[in-house]
Amino acid sequence: MNKNDYKTFISFLEKEDKDQALLFILGLLEKGEKLQEVYEKLVIPSLLYFECPDKDEEICVWREHTRTSIIRTILESSYKYIISARSEIIDKKVMVVCPQEEYHEIGAIIANHYFSLVGFKSAYIGANTPNEDIISAARALNPDFIAISVTNYYNLIVTKRLTQAIREDFPDMKIILGGQAFKNEKSLEQVEYDYLLSSFEDIEAFKNEVIK
Repeated sequence: MNKNDYKTFISFLEKEDKDQALLFILGLLEKGEKLQEVYEKLVIPSLLYFECPDKDEEICVWREHTRTSIIRTILESSYKYIISARSEIIDKKVMVVCPQEEYHEIGAIIANHYFSLVGFKSAYIGANTPNEDIISAARALNPDFIAISVTNYYNLIVTKRLTQAIREDFPDMKIILGGQAFKNEKSLEQVEYDYLLSSFEDIEAFKNEVIK
């Protein structure tokens, strides 16, 4: 990738040009660019640093939703490159979840991709999932780890209840946290967890730790 790739990608997003944005990212992956670098240098910043040029709040809302929809399509379309890039599959399962009222799922989808890329058997079960459904899925899938992605700080209360329920029902299951809501250390004090992972490098190091 070069320094102009981000500008090119953003120019497509600013025009809500889904086709060109998708083709641009897939073109980079087809040329052999590493998926995690494409995500972290282009895809993730395009959402983190979203700025709406319009003063009309309603227009800004639908523009943000449109961009998120485009990014979701890009992520779904890039999964085949994960399959071809991973060199091994390890005997460890991760279940990636967004708690109830958490509708920001892009971070969870990216985390699911990263876990899969480094070799975990990873399953993402969706946004806005009630705690009882997460517990039910954990019983069915029996993962080694539950990774909870939270973007909205206001969802920490329901996340706290979720981590307490996991501890009660599955005392040996490890809890992973990630997402913008946990950038503040005070947020971490409110929930029970074993690992905090924020990047591909974190997940790669985590994998090396758990397979020792």
